[in-house]
Amino acid sequence: MLKLSMNTQTVLAGICVGLLVYYVIKRMRYRLPPGPWCIPLVGHYKIYSSPEMHKKIAALSKDYGPVVRISFGPQTWVVLNDINTVVEAMVKRKADFAGRPHFTSGDVFTEGGKDIAFSNYSASWKFHRKIAGKALRHYLQGDLLENMIQENMNKFLNKMAEEKEPFMFKEYVDLMVFHQLYTICFGEKRPTDDPEVNKLLKIDNDLIDKLGTGLFEDIIPYFKDIYPTKKWQMFLSMVDEMLTVLRRKFREHVETFQPGVNRDFIDSMLIAKQEAKDEGDEAALEVMDDTHLVQTISDIFFAGVDTTRFTMDWFVYFMTRFPEFQAKCQEEIDRVVGSEQPSMKDRSKLDYTEACLFESMRLSNVVGIGLPHMTICDSQVGGYDVPKGTTVVINHWALHHDPKYWKDPEEFDPLRYLDENGKMKPAKPDSWLPFSAGRRVCLGESLAKPEILLMCANLLQRFEISLPEGVKPNLEHRLPGFGVELPSDYKIVVKERNRD
Repeated sequence: MLKLSMNTQTVLAGICVGLLVYYVIKRMRYRLPPGPWCIPLVGHYKIYSSPEMHKKIAALSKDYGPVVRISFGPQTWVVLNDINTVVEAMVKRKADFAGRPHFTSGDVFTEGGKDIAFSNYSASWKFHRKIAGKALRHYLQGDLLENMIQENMNKFLNKMAEEKEPFMFKEYVDLMVFHQLYTICFGEKRPTDDPEVNKLLKIDNDLIDKLGTGLFEDIIPYFKDIYPTKKWQMFLSMVDEMLTVLRRKFREHVETFQPGVNRDFIDSMLIAKQEAKDEGDEAALEVMDDTHLVQTISDIFFAGVDTTRFTMDWFVYFMTRFPEFQAKCQEEIDRVVGSEQPSMKDRSKLDYTEACLFESMRLSNVVGIGLPHMTICDSQVGGYDVPKGTTVVINHWALHHDPKYWKDPEEFDPLRYLDENGKMKPAKPDSWLPFSAGRRVCLGESLAKPEILLMCANLLQRFEISLPEGVKPNLEHRLPGFGVELPSDYKIVVKERNRD
């Protein structure tokens, strides 16, 4: 027993000495960004385990500058807290920072990094992003997207009109958006109470609510093989359930696919694969197996539903909190659209409504800490060295609340985006970055902005939305994890508008 104890002490001492030597060598070789002291291996636990991680790091940047180094367990993270360092890293040195770090949970979720959002920077990644972007642009041609939105919105707005008591808007917006993306990806229009859509919605909500603060196995990966936590086991079960649905939808499309007939996003992927076969492009076909294509579909579906439904929920929250802004949006919609439903041709004239949407995106903080990047070579940012393999993240909350760029950053003010004539300014504000930037900019940005605007315009055109009588706006919000902020539960009352 004594011998075993001595051996254990020797191993631990060796590990500590090795880490110390590694740290000293690294510090001598690189001028690393500054950050607070932490316990080795444990890291800044109070920061990375906090739902308000984004605010804690923003506070640190006041002492350490816009580039802050923190330890996520044994891993080193560099957090960018102002727009200048973000542009330097993600735009000017975009290839350097285009990688993705390896996470144990991400490896499971993406079946070994075969998706777009979480896979590392490579020729395969660029190829899949290209064909996915082409597929998404298909929905911006003609009136395809607006017809889909109008039909989908009418279905749920009619149900909202039947509500006689105050109700949770979140429950409706979740279904609206899930049905919207379901049609885009799978080409099907399902009933409002469809069990398969509800199943996907439940899986997604469970992933956010139950696992939002992260998994221990992402910090110390080998624990998944020795003593996996209950959260990890739950995660594996939910991912398997989700992928089972997507694989089945994909197989159904393969069995009914007709070359040249594009019913939806899955067909767009199959058309791209057929084109590669016709051209004899073996290199493309190697990275277009069923797993890669299912993972691309998963990216588009789940990334699209979350950002859209959270943004719309916040938009309605702000419209009920500030009825004067809602009234101005409705006056504009009535003037521009008239008795018709809002369509793509109206987008350029709905300046005030779009400004309210942009301000909702800024103030709501749907994305607090962005998806992690990784340096694929030694690089620099803000005058500091960032070694190859370092995880780098954008603190979107810090950018969207930076007093250097936003007067009264906690105030909701749509005029920030309008010129003296009430038109949207030709360039977005410098520190407005809800869709990230550089090589990893959000793939669905070009689709998401018109989609959300048309959905919001349809909603405000039909209804006057308010809180129940006697209820004051709830200024609190939920923090499921990693800087994401969602409105606390609130109910609304809708009243059909007289637009004669």
